[in-house]
Amino acid sequence: MGLLEILKKLFNNKIVLVSLPFLVSSLFFSFYLNILKNKTKLLQDKLEVEKKNKLHEQKKCEEQRLGRTRAERELRRVVNSYKEDRENKNVERPPDYPPIGFLESCFRERNGTPRQGLIVTKGKAKLRLKTSVNPSYSLEGLEQYSHCWLIFIFHENTNTLRQVRADRPANGVKAKVAPPRLDGIKVGLFSTRTPHRPNPIGLSVAKIDKVVGDTIYLSGIDLIDGTPILDVKPYSVHDSVKSVVNPAWVTQPVVPPLDDVIILDVAKDQLRAFVDSKKLKFYDNYQDIETCIIEVLTEDIRSVRKRKSDKLKDIKSNESNQDNDEKEDDGQPEKHRFSIDILNVRFTVVNQVATVFEILEDDVLKGNQENIYLPSDIYKKNENNNDDNNDNNETNNP
Repeated sequence: MGLLEILKKLFNNKIVLVSLPFLVSSLFFSFYLNILKNKTKLLQDKLEVEKKNKLHEQKKCEEQRLGRTRAERELRRVVNSYKEDRENKNVERPPDYPPIGFLESCFRERNGTPRQGLIVTKGKAKLRLKTSVNPSYSLEGLEQYSHCWLIFIFHENTNTLRQVRADRPANGVKAKVAPPRLDGIKVGLFSTRTPHRPNPIGLSVAKIDKVVGDTIYLSGIDLIDGTPILDVKPYSVHDSVKSVVNPAWVTQPVVPPLDDVIILDVAKDQLRAFVDSKKLKFYDNYQDIETCIIEVLTEDIRSVRKRKSDKLKDIKSNESNQDNDEKEDDGQPEKHRFSIDILNVRFTVVNQVATVFEILEDDVLKGNQENIYLPSDIYKKNENNNDDNNDNNETNNP
C-alpha cells in the first residue's frame, strides 16, 4: 500500500480528522513550552547572578561601615607603639603604658556623657584594677580620700590614628577647636579640654564612694564606659588653688544651661519599673537615677546643629500659635536621646525646657550582646585569664 493510499484512508477517517488540530496544537504548545522553560531558566540564572552581586555589594557596604571600627581598633593597637622617625632611626621609642583597668560607667555613649567631672553628681562608675601589682594592697588607704584623679586615654577619638605617624606626629589634630559651650566659636586647642589632642590623654576628677577589694566605686564621673585608665591618684588639699582665674566663657558660657527639665508621668512610671525590677547595673534607687537624668539634661547636651534646629522650630511654633490655620503637625520639636545605664532616654527641648517623654531599655544591651565591645590585645597582656566572670564587664567602644 502506497503512502498516498494511507493518507487517503486517514483523511477518510473522521476521528483522525477531528483529532488532527489537537495534535498540531499540542506540537506547537510543546514547542513554545520548551522555549518558555529555556527563557525561564535564563531569567533564573540572571536572577541568581543579580542576587550574588547584591550580596557582594551589601558585604562591601558592611565592610565600609566597619571601617571606622577597624581604624579605631588599629589605633588602640598602635597608640602605645609609635613608629620610629624615618629620617632618624636612633630616636628613642616612648615607653608603653598599658591600662591598669577599664572603667565601667553608666554613660555608654559620648552623647550625654558630662563634659566635666562632678557636674553630674549622680553619674556612677566603678574601676576594677587589672595590674601586676596586687590591687587590694595597692588600693589600701585610698578610701580615706573623698576624691581622686583619673588619668585615662580618649579611646573613642576618630582622628588620633591619623596623627600616629613618624613624619608628622601631630597630623589630624587641629590647632583651634570649638568648645560646646561657645556655640561654634573657636579657641586654641590647649586652652580647652578637647579629647582631640596631640597625645589623647585625659585627666578627670571623681568622687570616691567606696573601695572594696580591687574595685573603686565612683560618682560624679564624666567618662564613657570602657575608658582605659592609666593611673589613679588621690585628690589632695594641695590640688586646690585658692585664686583661680578662668575666661568668661568657662564661668559664663555662651550656651547657658536649660531653664528646666520635666519628666512626664509615663516616663517616670517606666523608670520606676526598671528600678523596681533590679535590672539596672548602677542604680537601685529611683531618686538617684532621676537626679542623674535631670543633671545631664540641664547641661544641654545637644550639638550646635541641633540647638540651632530646635531654636528655628521654636520660632516657627510660636508663629503658628498665632495662626489658627496652621496644621497641627507643623513645628513639632525634634526628638533627642541619650543612654544611661541600660536605658535609652528620649526627650525634646522647647524654649529652653527639656521634656523627657519616654524611657526604654536599650536593645543593644539585651542578652548575650550586653558587652559588644572588647578591649584590644594591647590592653590584655597584663590580665589573668583565670579571672572570674566580672571580666565580661570590661568593654571598649569602637
